Amino acid sequence: MHTHCVFLFIFACFYASSKASLVEIESPLNVSKRDPGSVFYTLTGGPQLSGCWMMSMKVGAAQFDKIMVDTGSSDLVIPGQSVNAYSGTRYDTTGKYQYGSSVSSGYAGGASWKGGFFSDTIDIGGSRSIATFAVMYYQTPDNVVADGSWTQGILGLAYDALARAPVAPKTVFSSFVSNNVFTQDVFAFRGCPATSKSKSYLDFGATDDSLTCTSTNQPLGWVQVTSKTYYVVNVLKVGVDGGEVALPSDWQSDYDRGSIVDSCTTLLILPKGVFDAFVAAIKKSGVLAKAGMSAAFQNAFLYQYTGMSSRYFNLDFASLPKISFVLQKADGTGTVTLTMSGFNYIQGDGQGYFYFPVSRSASTSIIFGATLFQAYYIVFDRAGGRIGFGPGCDCASNDASTVAQVSVSGSGGVPKNQASAIDDSLKKSDSRPARLGQLSIAIYVTLCLV
Repeated sequence: MHTHCVFLFIFACFYASSKASLVEIESPLNVSKRDPGSVFYTLTGGPQLSGCWMMSMKVGAAQFDKIMVDTGSSDLVIPGQSVNAYSGTRYDTTGKYQYGSSVSSGYAGGASWKGGFFSDTIDIGGSRSIATFAVMYYQTPDNVVADGSWTQGILGLAYDALARAPVAPKTVFSSFVSNNVFTQDVFAFRGCPATSKSKSYLDFGATDDSLTCTSTNQPLGWVQVTSKTYYVVNVLKVGVDGGEVALPSDWQSDYDRGSIVDSCTTLLILPKGVFDAFVAAIKKSGVLAKAGMSAAFQNAFLYQYTGMSSRYFNLDFASLPKISFVLQKADGTGTVTLTMSGFNYIQGDGQGYFYFPVSRSASTSIIFGATLFQAYYIVFDRAGGRIGFGPGCDCASNDASTVAQVSVSGSGGVPKNQASAIDDSLKKSDSRPARLGQLSIAIYVTLCLV
């Protein structure tokens, strides 16, 4: 989810509490109840669960259990007492000081809001700090930011550059880091699909190795962040079914000449030429036709976010083509290749339907949305300007061929099967002075994609 014209103001006095805890939340599915006898089902608003992963947090006295986690924006935005088109928990600004004048902001999906900025104590999984956040007075009624039923607000985790605060720190996450609540400017995201036996977590501190596939002894592939606004990465090549896809001369002309990693974009969004080559390879494999899909069903499945019932269509996932993305390595001396098989890019919704959550756009850049997040364990090393990718969900129960792959050219992969190796790697990337006697704090927040 991409933000525009966002302002954030930070209160000068700080209070911090560093208590780590594990928070689990219920998984509300943003889909309609289906007829179990239906052959297919078309979702509205996008495939699968249509939205972002959710987490709980407390802002002042207000408890919110459905805050969207967005790596494509930078602000915490919650509903105020007077906001329209909303029914649920609200933040009461009575007696609170508003910083500056009211502002307007919007997201790429069309939702927008107006409101002001306030400071209060924010509690994330038992860890608390004072930070500044946006309170909505108004939102577009036909395309809301939060409705109170499925969503109650949004927490942006992108870089501070997307916020316009006149003082630092400019974001909630940076406030927690600045106040030593989170002693490392890094978080890890494990967003498992609806059919997974693994839980989804947001790990502030990225110190828990149990969230990735330790049994594989596979290092993280560290990718360079080329612009500290969104999480912008440089995709050098795209491969489909073993062949390289021809990229246009204006490749990655958006997002500061890169592609972005965005948890609140539901889809893997590819430029038209890449998408067309990918779909052509899927059709050529004959897997959909052999499963009994007519040409019309295949087009609905591949182009219209139409889910097919596993009761009627038995796909040979292993025979589907793979898609790979070759990215610039963090140290600039090699590459990291992310490879997804049919087991990864065709995903189930937990209700007996499977979908193809991939789309095309007129952009020349890629948006690595929730489709990628459900395939990988992803570490966002903000201070080090890099993102680490590794396998993370159902590693013990799945055959190796079903797990999304990461390969690294050259040296520099950081082992993720020992906590000491993680800590040493992240400390090296932290530009702040070492704080002797402090331990890294990892906060685990259970996430759900809705």
